[in-house]
Amino acid sequence: MKYYSTEYGTCPVCNGTGRKPVGINDPWSYGYDKETNTVACTNCGGQTMSLTPTGKVRLRPDGTPCTHEYKGRIAGNCYTTYDCLLCGHSYSIDSGG
Repeated sequence: MKYYSTEYGTCPVCNGTGRKPVGINDPWSYGYDKETNTVACTNCGGQTMSLTPTGKVRLRPDGTPCTHEYKGRIAGNCYTTYDCLLCGHSYSIDSGG
């Protein structure tokens, strides 16, 4: 049975700020702030189509805030759904024009 949390905690990647320091593999194009050298957090919402980090994530079965491990699946022609293997969070991306 898949685990689906309904409780949330502070994002461990950005510590609830919605921003994280720029890393080697981070996309510089979205939300880069030159003053703070940060980008939008891609663990708490910056990875979704709304591109809005919330600072909150679902809890894992052990009660800790999740650092997601997503698995994508094709749900349509240009539509992909991503499901976290740890907490059950899900989001979709429509790359069609």
